[in-house]
Amino acid sequence: MTDTNGTTGSHRTLGLFLATMTVAGCMIGSGIYMLPASLGAFGSVSILSWLAATLGAGLIAGSLAWCAVLDPQGGGMFTYIRKAFGPAAGFVSGVLYWASTLPGCVAIAIGCTGYFSVFAPAVKHGLPATLSVAGFVWLFIAANWVGPRFVAKLQGWSLGLGLVPVLLAALGGWVFFHGATFVQSWNPGHADLMTVVPRGTVMAFWAFLGIEGAVILAPRIKNPGRNVPLATLGGLALAAVIYIAACSALMGIVPAATLAKSSAPFADAAAVAVGGSLAGAIALFALIKASGALGGNMLLTLESLECESVTSVLSTAPRDLPRVSGRTLLITGIIATLIVLMSQSPTLVRQFTMVTDVVVVLSMFTYGAACLALVPLARVLPLPARLAAQAVGLGGTLFCALIVAASEPGLLIWSVLPVLGAFGAYWLAVMRRQRRAVAA
Repeated sequence: MTDTNGTTGSHRTLGLFLATMTVAGCMIGSGIYMLPASLGAFGSVSILSWLAATLGAGLIAGSLAWCAVLDPQGGGMFTYIRKAFGPAAGFVSGVLYWASTLPGCVAIAIGCTGYFSVFAPAVKHGLPATLSVAGFVWLFIAANWVGPRFVAKLQGWSLGLGLVPVLLAALGGWVFFHGATFVQSWNPGHADLMTVVPRGTVMAFWAFLGIEGAVILAPRIKNPGRNVPLATLGGLALAAVIYIAACSALMGIVPAATLAKSSAPFADAAAVAVGGSLAGAIALFALIKASGALGGNMLLTLESLECESVTSVLSTAPRDLPRVSGRTLLITGIIATLIVLMSQSPTLVRQFTMVTDVVVVLSMFTYGAACLALVPLARVLPLPARLAAQAVGLGGTLFCALIVAASEPGLLIWSVLPVLGAFGAYWLAVMRRQRRAVAA
């Protein structure tokens, strides 16, 4: 049988559990394992940023869940945007999402290298670090060549192992929690909270990127009208609880100044709490989890470039659903490698922070468009449900706008350029199709 979006039923291979694990696994990756280091400069006041980011992620998740209910057979987030605002918006959002998730994969590969450096200290700096990050990228390009089900299974398997150090911090870490350490690290720079909290929220939201995993993979999920919303909200709830508990514990174990310099904060916290004997095991589990997250995020990156809203503009040829094309894999791998080379920094923490900030700002354009798309799509609902859905959509749109406003001005330049490039690519693609139509 063929679904209304042209996807054959046999290609819907992901059930609720695998879809939820994909969403949670994409979020509980390098975000939870590396962000304590990036947020260390702000101190334990960044807990307020985690709460703000969780609220915003809830609004975005709610908007996506509403869209999935309204269009259960749709092709995912970009289809919602296209139906609400036209083919140009659908194409541009797909390209921008790809432009944001690709450096996001690089950031996760940096996280993998950070924990790998516990076993190979040489990869902390210089050329060895660059080669290690690029190696992780190509390793999971190859994994995605095998197929989406293989990557989803890898994601679920790695989530179980990867949760070990996080759960140890979220539960057992409180045994070693020192209130004095937490308080002394509250706001080490003595900056204005109205500046620190929004800036920290931009960083913290990196951990929630991937919340749209089930929506992007809707063409491959069984019973999408039910499973996509449940997987989206369930994955968010699981990730948010773990994030706040684990990061709060770490802030009471390791001083903020030490966290800010760490390339493996969970391993360093374990070394402080129980000694170096356990730090290696923590680093190994974190490496496994970050690797699984890299595979899942790479899958989302590749799927976004081959989504209907993009491929319908670029080509009339049908896509090969069992796995993405070899050309897409090769192009993605090459561009990701270039990003690795362009973002080289003195330390892995600095490189991670720089890349993730750009990714978050870019992502807000697509998330904001998806939330705003709910406003016209919800017109088919009865009045009470319509008002509730539109309120959630507008709330999510406002949050995305606030995140962009709170970002560093320099990052906005790198964000506007992909937007202009996406519109330019759409115009060139349309002109090309028109010339072909005339020639035919």
